[in-house]
Amino acid sequence: MRADLHRPLVVAHRGSSGTAPENTIAAFREAVRAAADIVELDVRMSRDFELVVMHDRRVDRTTNGSGCVWDYTLEEIAALDAGRWFSPRFKGEQVPSLRAVMRMLPLPVGLNIEAKTDGDTRANTALAESLILHIREARMERRTMVSSFDHAFLRRLHRIDPEIAIGVLYYPLRDFGRSPSVLARGTGAVTFVCSRSQLRKRHVADAHAHGMSVACYTVDTVRQARALRKAGVDALITNYPQRILTSLSALR
Repeated sequence: MRADLHRPLVVAHRGSSGTAPENTIAAFREAVRAAADIVELDVRMSRDFELVVMHDRRVDRTTNGSGCVWDYTLEEIAALDAGRWFSPRFKGEQVPSLRAVMRMLPLPVGLNIEAKTDGDTRANTALAESLILHIREARMERRTMVSSFDHAFLRRLHRIDPEIAIGVLYYPLRDFGRSPSVLARGTGAVTFVCSRSQLRKRHVADAHAHGMSVACYTVDTVRQARALRKAGVDALITNYPQRILTSLSALR
């Protein structure tokens, strides 16, 4: 996830989630139309151990259902309306499976999968293996990165398949004072991911000195994008990929 000579990579956060309901095919299609370099999404396991694209533990905020993701089978969660909460125009949008998103992503768009393990006691025994199988099955090894706040999960996935790129998410209450390169030693990470407010010059310097890239979220204004570009950030994670790409193109 290294920037080219001209601009940082633009990563569509849960798809183009500022213009379409997050983590839906509609949001991912808008990200592709905007020419985002990478699509970012969140993955959890359904009751029947299928991988579904959902950020929260519960489906309440972004669907017309109620309860935890792991209370639903893939078929049951696909029957929920995941679009109407955002706008009546998106009524009927579904919670997609990871496989469905992988099938619709064209070359050369990359994929950043954030693995969500909180609250699901099965995550330590099944999620890493399932993610690897999905990535290998789709032949997307070279354009996929798996990231997580759960560093134990990242270590497990890296041990099983060291060829899959890892992004380590920074959590200051736990990771304060630990450099990107130190976090990488434990997880096999090639990318350091943090919020705009957490980013420090030393993070960029340390990461680049150790061959790592730096990704920053959530970058939704032109001013933020330009400041982070100047700071040497390699990837900007945004809800508005079209806006950020347009602003960066103007700087060439």
